[in-house]
Amino acid sequence: MFFKILEFSVLLCIGHLVYAQVGDRCFFQGRNKEGICKLFHDCRSAEEGARRDIEPTVCGYQRNTIIVCCEDSNRNENYNNYQSHNYSPQTNEDPYRPETSDFIFPDQELPIRDRDPIKENTGSSRISEQKCKEYNKAIVGEVQVLPLVANPQPISIKINKCDHNSVPLIVGGKPAQSGKYPFMAALGFNTDEKWLCGGTLISHRFILTAAHCTSSRSGSPVVVRLGALYLSQETSTSEDYRVADIIVHPNYRYPEKYNDIALIRVERDIKFTKYVRPACLYTKDHISQKAAIATGWGRIDYAGETSDRLLEVNLNIYDNSLCQKAYRNNNGLANGITSTMICAGELKGGKDTCQGDSGGPLVVSDKENQCQFYVVGVTSFGKSCGQVNTPAVYTRVSKYVSWIEKHVWNNA
Repeated sequence: MFFKILEFSVLLCIGHLVYAQVGDRCFFQGRNKEGICKLFHDCRSAEEGARRDIEPTVCGYQRNTIIVCCEDSNRNENYNNYQSHNYSPQTNEDPYRPETSDFIFPDQELPIRDRDPIKENTGSSRISEQKCKEYNKAIVGEVQVLPLVANPQPISIKINKCDHNSVPLIVGGKPAQSGKYPFMAALGFNTDEKWLCGGTLISHRFILTAAHCTSSRSGSPVVVRLGALYLSQETSTSEDYRVADIIVHPNYRYPEKYNDIALIRVERDIKFTKYVRPACLYTKDHISQKAAIATGWGRIDYAGETSDRLLEVNLNIYDNSLCQKAYRNNNGLANGITSTMICAGELKGGKDTCQGDSGGPLVVSDKENQCQFYVVGVTSFGKSCGQVNTPAVYTRVSKYVSWIEKHVWNNA
């Protein structure tokens, strides 16, 4: 992580120091050029400049966030999207991956807290949150701004340093860019159709996946591939790791759908690169984002073939009551859809995870650094892929963080 203190002068008006507000006109310091005041993280040119150690012209501050003079071309949007004093950005069967029939093997309600690890900037108390910061040092930079005023208080700005920013975009999915999802894992079995499930890299040794992915007609996973874009190709960016141990959640009971979560430990430490890096665990029960991204090499439709290239799809997160209706006659759900599950998909149909995507991640990204991902769910089960009014169901990671920490980081 880089750390730098920059001294900025703010706008002057009629000889007095003033703070301009979002949407106001401004002039760049030392240049006869006009701009529009924006929050730092809404100004692409200021962020790119900060990465090259170019000091932005500061308009002012709002709730401990810096407002900069921005030269982005879409100036007219600023007057429409910002208010002077109150900024508010616009912001049939279970065929799952592989098919349930290929796999052989009382829910506790927990309170939902209205807190979000992405929004909070408090000291990390959980080992998983500490590791999240450690693993993401390579992509999270920080600049501290020190305004030239009496008794200045430094303001920290996080800057992303990766090549790919997530864009809310498998069934209805789009090809992913190389290195965009460096936590994505493929689970290999001793079979002709080798890559049957997905997973999420979460540490130097562990991959998070679905419990139903750990035992099949072809046995258990024997290898994990990381850093891959195309599964048919072994490239300089990808590497295979032999499976050393599989830890299934103790309360998973096939064919029930509850507690569908497991950990895979590989034989040796995983080398982190631009193409291989862990995702963070989402530790809070309430998910503030309304949409998430699923990734995988699964089927592109219910009767179709699996994808050789990694795909991404943007899915809406729905209230669990929608999935409660869709799966009310499922034999594996004696207690219905519970708080340990997430309901996500597209009610219009056409976007979904499918066979071969099981065990893979459902993620959200940090609004202030969209290179940093948090895994909120594990792809678990669904109906015919992309069906109208039938979201899929994902295991809610936040309900299992303590169990994951105990095994991954020996945090009892």
